[in-house]
Amino acid sequence: MCVGDDMEKNKKRKTSIYILIITFIGVLLDQISKFFIRNIFSDILCGLVCIKAPCTCLLELLEIGGEYNGFNVIPGKGIEIINNFFYITNVENTGGAWGIFSGNVIFLAIISIFVMILLYFFLKSEKNITKLSITYYGLLFAGIIGNLIDRVMNGYVTDFLNFYILGYDYPVFNIADILIVIGIILMIIDVVRGEIHVNKERKRKHKN
Repeated sequence: MCVGDDMEKNKKRKTSIYILIITFIGVLLDQISKFFIRNIFSDILCGLVCIKAPCTCLLELLEIGGEYNGFNVIPGKGIEIINNFFYITNVENTGGAWGIFSGNVIFLAIISIFVMILLYFFLKSEKNITKLSITYYGLLFAGIIGNLIDRVMNGYVTDFLNFYILGYDYPVFNIADILIVIGIILMIIDVVRGEIHVNKERKRKHKN
C-alpha cells in the first residue's frame, strides 16, 4: 500500500514539474516577444537611435510609410511581413479577445485568476493524466499568466500579430493568445477522444 502511494506521489510530482516547465517556457516566450515589440515601437528607443544618427524612426514611418530594417512599413497596418496578409504592429489592448470588456483591466485580471483556480481544481481531480493533458494544462496556464502579467504590470495587454485573412482584418493577438487557443483545442480533442473510448467500452460490454 505504501509503495503504491509513493508511486502515485512521484507520478503527481513529475506531472506538476512537466506542467511547470511548459508554463515557464510559454510565459518566457510570451514576455520576451512583448518586451521586444514594446521596445521597437518605443518613443525612447526611437529617440536614442536618432541621437546617434539622423534617421526616420519607426513611429514616424507608421504615419508616412517607408522602410524599416529591410521591411516595408505600411501606415495604419505596421511592419509588413507578408503583403496583404501578415503585419507586425503594436496594440495596447485594455480588453479581452476582439476588444470585449475594453477598459475593464481589473475585471479581466480577476477572471484570469478565477479561470486558473478552476484549471487547478480540474487538474487535481484528473484521474488519468496523459502527455496530452499535461501539454494543454501547461499551455493554458502559460497563456493566462502571460496576459495577466501584462494587465497587472502595464494596465493593458500587448498584442502585435496582425493578420488579414480574405480581406478581413483579424483582431491583433499575441503569443499568449496562441497558447490559450492551442490549449483549448487540445483539451477538446482529449475530451472527445475520451468520450469515444467510453462509448466503445459501453458497446463492448453490451455485446458481452
